[in-house]
Amino acid sequence: MLGIELAREAQVGKLGIPKSKGDEISSVDISESGNQRKSIQSVEIGARVLLALLKADPGGAFLRDVASSSGLSRSQAHRYLLAFVNTGMVEQNASSGRYSLGTLAVRLGLAAMARLDPVRIATGYLEGLLDELKTTGLLSVWGDYGPTVIRLIDGGVPLFTSMHVGSTLPLQGSSTGTLFLTYCPPAQTRDRVERERAEGIVVDDGELAEQIESVRKLGYARTYGSVVPGLAAVSVPIFDSQNRLVATMSVLARSQDKAYFSKAKIGRILQQARQASEAIGWPGPA
Repeated sequence: MLGIELAREAQVGKLGIPKSKGDEISSVDISESGNQRKSIQSVEIGARVLLALLKADPGGAFLRDVASSSGLSRSQAHRYLLAFVNTGMVEQNASSGRYSLGTLAVRLGLAAMARLDPVRIATGYLEGLLDELKTTGLLSVWGDYGPTVIRLIDGGVPLFTSMHVGSTLPLQGSSTGTLFLTYCPPAQTRDRVERERAEGIVVDDGELAEQIESVRKLGYARTYGSVVPGLAAVSVPIFDSQNRLVATMSVLARSQDKAYFSKAKIGRILQQARQASEAIGWPGPA
């Protein structure tokens, strides 16, 4: 019976979310001034569906999981998912049938993040640095699936890479990931490390400890082709007024160009990161 129902709903779903008593009833709340404010319940329900996908594994979620997490029947959840697929908010994997957040959701999320002063300020400093060094770089923040690229900036000589805005970087083995392991609480990174190891990305605990100690001593992390073959990177932390890591800057170069990251260039990268942190309100080393 469910298959018949979903097939019927797939047809009407082409027109958007069908009107139904359970979907279009307006709810009312009271503002601080005592005035009533009407809201559209279908939008609120749709937000629950999107939150269910936000909490799902990177591979997406099946219809039954979305329905369970959002407190809807499968048929209700399916109507919302169809409408979101039509708008680009959600994508469905053709082979597995799993649903995940789509390109429009990524764009909205990145636009919201860009409005945060730390991201805007750090982006400006990174752009200036890359223009000076004539190379490509990344700005990354902590996302739901670990370190996430939110800016990919070509400052001069383009570098061919599979990375793009929205890419996630491993905590183990990447210079960006090493910074998050160094400056974030273990409770924040532990689950992600365990998931990476289950997926086959394994760096010995002793080696990780050495990398973290190196970052604390030098103030930066570096890699040579361990994430993207042929690319080397130097990554530096950006801190906020509470001395918390809010972003990382990464400067990229061809890994065969061993002399590119000279002592002077690394010093300049560190200086730019410090200036960006100070502009955000960082008081300096504790």
